[in-house]
Amino acid sequence: MSLHFFTVKKLEDLKRCFPVMRELRPHLSYEEYLLIYQEAQKTDGYEIVAVESGDQILALIGYRFLSDFVRGRHLYIDDLVSTESARSQGLGAKLLIYAEEIAKQNKCKVLRLCTGVENERGVKFYEKNNWTKRAYAYAKKIG
Repeated sequence: MSLHFFTVKKLEDLKRCFPVMRELRPHLSYEEYLLIYQEAQKTDGYEIVAVESGDQILALIGYRFLSDFVRGRHLYIDDLVSTESARSQGLGAKLLIYAEEIAKQNKCKVLRLCTGVENERGVKFYEKNNWTKRAYAYAKKIG
């Protein structure tokens, strides 16, 4: 299988990525997806890198660069998903390596992400790929 990694720039590619993103974020409508992408891209430089074989998107990663007093400049991964049919083929691991290279090129020393406590499969995946649990993330709904 020949794989092609690319940064999504065109609306047609963003549209092709939506079914894959929806596997991770099933609550999103296409309209919400576009609006959130456009806002995150504009304010935080959010990018999506997709992996395709032929004309089929198999996996994607969404990331942005953040700076804070704890980690300095770092790459934050918001989204990482493979299609159900492409899982356990190493695409997620390849995307993490790809993100690490992007982080190095952009003078980051740390990559960060959060996953839900109920995501046992994800936790095992990250630990298998040499990620370390470092914090608890809290959220509080308002309104």
